[in-house]
Amino acid sequence: MISCINTRKNAGVDSNTFVKATEGRVVGTYQGDLPCIDCDAISTVLTLNSDKAYKLDYIYVGKNPEPFSRTGTWDLDEGELNLDGLDYKYRVEPNQLRQLDLSGNEITGELADRYVLRFTNE
Repeated sequence: MISCINTRKNAGVDSNTFVKATEGRVVGTYQGDLPCIDCDAISTVLTLNSDKAYKLDYIYVGKNPEPFSRTGTWDLDEGELNLDGLDYKYRVEPNQLRQLDLSGNEITGELADRYVLRFTNE
């Protein structure tokens, strides 16, 4: 029996090429309104640069109009985005990032869909 399964090895793609392609597809800007306990929402903009730098801007809507910013470097590990200086990660999904809980699990419940940052063209 002949196998039709292409692994990275038999497809002629080395693991470094695969990692670079994956990292390349996450570069860009993502936006969303995350849930907030004591405000209307946390308006969030995350920009991932190709040099592995990131900028994360938060605005606490209905509470404080001044943005809170954080910068640093990012890393991608098996489909999970790690931002240095943050305790939580994001799962990379097509055209969006899904915030994970502090244990690295998907957030569930009625607000689960609000923990998503969508890719923008800005």
